[in-house]
Amino acid sequence: MRLAGKILTLAASTLGVGGLALAALATPALAADTPIAPYAQAAAQVNANGTIANSKNVTQVAKVGTGKYCVQLHSDISAARAVPIATLRSSADWRSEIYTNVESSSCSSHPNSVFVYTGKNGEAADEPFFLLIP
Repeated sequence: MRLAGKILTLAASTLGVGGLALAALATPALAADTPIAPYAQAAAQVNANGTIANSKNVTQVAKVGTGKYCVQLHSDISAARAVPIATLRSSADWRSEIYTNVESSSCSSHPNSVFVYTGKNGEAADEPFFLLIP
């Protein structure tokens, strides 16, 4: 990214406004729903019903029970070797909890998945969450 900034600065100083417009056209744009997680292998924003709001290298989320989610990773990423980090989204109930596991019998029919469990007051509950695989 630093190199791109230096090229753009060089273009602005040597080519003038017309050259700057051309340099801006050459800069790739991110899709509006692409999460910005440049140092993450995988990331997802998951709704309480198990649908994906947006993600990077997450192929699907299977809601296998109340508060139980199998987050399937792209085949280039090993769920067994992952160190998942999960947090509840701000719309979750304030009394909620979240846990992750890379080995779970709940995800046996969903290969290469990270298991996420959400609950409230010690009981299973559907809650929205973020998952990050650094």
